[in-house]
Amino acid sequence: MLRFHFTREDLARTRVVAAWGPLSETFFSLMTLQRQHPPPAFAGWHQRVHRTSAARHPAAALFRDEVLDLFTLTGRAASLEEGVEALRAAHPRHMEAEIDDARAGHAFYFPGAPAWTGADWGDPAHDRADRESLADFLTSYHQAAVLPHWPRVLARLQAEQAAYARILAESGVEAMLAALPGGFRWRAPVLEIGRGALVGESWLAGRGMTLVPSVFCQTRLVSNYASATDEQAPVLLFFPLVRTPADAVTLLTSGGTADLRALEALLGRTRAHALDAIGQGACSTGQLARRLSASVATASEHASVLRGTGLITTTRHGGGVLHALTLLGAALLDGAVPPPAGGR
Repeated sequence: MLRFHFTREDLARTRVVAAWGPLSETFFSLMTLQRQHPPPAFAGWHQRVHRTSAARHPAAALFRDEVLDLFTLTGRAASLEEGVEALRAAHPRHMEAEIDDARAGHAFYFPGAPAWTGADWGDPAHDRADRESLADFLTSYHQAAVLPHWPRVLARLQAEQAAYARILAESGVEAMLAALPGGFRWRAPVLEIGRGALVGESWLAGRGMTLVPSVFCQTRLVSNYASATDEQAPVLLFFPLVRTPADAVTLLTSGGTADLRALEALLGRTRAHALDAIGQGACSTGQLARRLSASVATASEHASVLRGTGLITTTRHGGGVLHALTLLGAALLDGAVPPPAGGR
């Protein structure tokens, strides 16, 4: 059991944010994917991703045993590109410290087990080629394992944050902490997490806490107690949203999967998902970027290509633009117009 002690100042600095970004969900999904016995709720997703080549890069071993913490290293990032660029730019000393902490954490949590070998494949802290290899792997893995579900995942994260924000506004921070899901218990002035005779005590000492809902997070709930660059940063506490198979089916099962795979062969994975995202409802470029976990510039580029092929229209709407499917785009997305044989 973990026990976090709050002062009045800590309570004032405690908040819930909608998400730490698509890269953090990608990290958590890799941890979940590599569990020998995945939670039943993730069994279907686990099987589907394992059948792909997405996680076969040796860098995937970094996320084995759920001991490596890169969330404070990369910071909160709205798009995958922003998060990956933060990872590329991280100071070698900070990356090295995270890997050293992972080794020490593994020794603590798995006493008597062989030493953690997650970083045996290379040196992402100091070798630029290995850092770039890690960045490329995370990008391609995200596209296969997380991106197909991201619009629904993001909508659920935002809805969860809105619900907690409403409790905070109407009833105060202690009511919000008391409303956390099973496994969390607010007994003022202490937040307890988990059960067991072994108790870890932590005093926030005025730093407060940032609570982050997560779809893929299962057991790695608490990040390091300080940011890699700011020792006074709030403690990051992730809490899981997927607790039943029904939750997972809602969030992690794509309708029309076969048709979408055919579109991926025709348009490329990200543009197929861009077309699918616009098919969920007309949207601005910013909204499309959020649905794709991409930057606005990247979303604009994909929209331009889709518009050039006659699959979407773009019209002025107030101070921005609105993208919508054409009849051809809708028919292609619905499978009424089969993609040409042989792919792109």
